[in-house]
Amino acid sequence: MTDSTTTTPATTRVWPLIVVGLVAGIFSTLFGVGGGTVMVPLLVLLLAYDAKVATATSLAAIIVTATVGVISHAELGHVDWRYAMLIGVPAIGGLFVGLWIKDRMSVRSLTIWFAVLMVAIAIWMLIEQSAAGGKPEVTAVSATVMVALGVVAGMLAGLFGVGGGIVFVPALALILGMSQKLAIGTSLLAIVPVSLVGSWRQHRAGTVRWRAALTMGAASTVTAWLGAQITDAVSARWLRIGFACLMVFTAWQLAKRAVATHPAPQPAD
Repeated sequence: MTDSTTTTPATTRVWPLIVVGLVAGIFSTLFGVGGGTVMVPLLVLLLAYDAKVATATSLAAIIVTATVGVISHAELGHVDWRYAMLIGVPAIGGLFVGLWIKDRMSVRSLTIWFAVLMVAIAIWMLIEQSAAGGKPEVTAVSATVMVALGVVAGMLAGLFGVGGGIVFVPALALILGMSQKLAIGTSLLAIVPVSLVGSWRQHRAGTVRWRAALTMGAASTVTAWLGAQITDAVSARWLRIGFACLMVFTAWQLAKRAVATHPAPQPAD
């Protein structure tokens, strides 16, 4: 089984994979997401990957990208290990629930509504000013809230094919009141267990191209550290603006994919 189309020599496909990994590395650590938002469309456009294979392969590459990002952010004090586990581990269970639901029902309408919700959350992030620099204490209430949000985030990831970070960061920053920089680093740590389990499941389905994933993951380590340094240097306000733009872009991609994959039924003549 090859990593892409059989008509292209393997050596000529290495450089596009490296470029994708370099871009994903800085993108991931800058916003606290896995990098699939960048990897998947680039794999489809540059290497003609099938969408399912691109999603599975990017998920495997994210294991390396997120791990290096966590180390880079931890050195800067931008990781809360307690909340990362509280939201990341329950997301694994939610992931399987979301995939189970997805296999049994059409999610076209749900996808569109989720895209609308993401735009609303993006607007909330731009308006909300209170989460300027907090590191909240773990209480029974906050732990319960994070576990519940982790399950929800995993379900959304399984249902709509989005990375957990696109949900983790707003949940930590807006609901818990965590600073944007801390939410970004904590989100990356929460992504690691989800990407490990998700990759294992996709591997069993035969959709992961491991050579491509390892190539992108290795390349991402070069720029992941740089992304963390930029996060540390940029103001929280600009990080929130950037993340809000990312959410709007992801929402647009989800809605477009839902409409293209499941067009609305036409009225009978």
